[in-house]
Amino acid sequence: MTVFSHSRILSYELCPLRYKYAYIDKIEPEAEENVETYLGNRVHEAMEKLYRNLDLGYLMSEKEILTFFNREWEKNWTDSILILKENKTAEDFRKMGEKYISDYYRRYKPFQIGKVAQLEMTDYLLLDEEGIYKYFIRIERLMDMGYGLYEVHDYKTYLKLPTQEQLDEDRQLAMYSLWVRREYEDCRDVRIVWHLLAFDKEMESYRTEQQLEELRRELLEKVKAIDAAKKFPAKVSKLCVWCLYKRSCPHWIEAKMEEL
Repeated sequence: MTVFSHSRILSYELCPLRYKYAYIDKIEPEAEENVETYLGNRVHEAMEKLYRNLDLGYLMSEKEILTFFNREWEKNWTDSILILKENKTAEDFRKMGEKYISDYYRRYKPFQIGKVAQLEMTDYLLLDEEGIYKYFIRIERLMDMGYGLYEVHDYKTYLKLPTQEQLDEDRQLAMYSLWVRREYEDCRDVRIVWHLLAFDKEMESYRTEQQLEELRRELLEKVKAIDAAKKFPAKVSKLCVWCLYKRSCPHWIEAKMEEL
């Protein structure tokens, strides 16, 4: 049985060679993560802490949630985390995280709309009837809005605001919404909600059952092709600078030259 995730599929699409290094050769990456990923992880932890306490009947104060965020930031930070932007420091990113959390807290307090159904829930969605291919599901927050309406919520720390068209074509949360439709018998509709924290903005999308079925078939064919791949050519682009496998890649010098 083969398990694919959104990040695994995207990795192959962006660069088959990087995919090979990460998922087939299982080469140790040059760093644990970059600072953007680190920031996103710490913010997600703070949001989970906030909503888990709410589920227990306790509303944390803004100061308490920021204290938690900063404590986790300090506890988990290591010097191996990559900072690729020359004009930015770890402190700059920490302050960005504080602002994201404060903006979110002030926008949604007292957090009384809907009922939390799941937090940081993980599962698998079968892509084929035989159960050969599975899609990894990780829903950050699933809300039961009543009358069969559910919302899949996701927090993003993107520094570039996506367009509505891009969100309407997003595969990851769409597949999560398919999982909700399959797992919750009372589900009538699923709304997909993104919290674009850098912009203090909420955006949403919706997929019909027909659209989701078409997406499932599309992804099934895609993962079959990836699973059967024998060659893994490199795709040299400006994204190479973010790759954690540069030392293993014979094309890195070429990528640096293109960047210059």
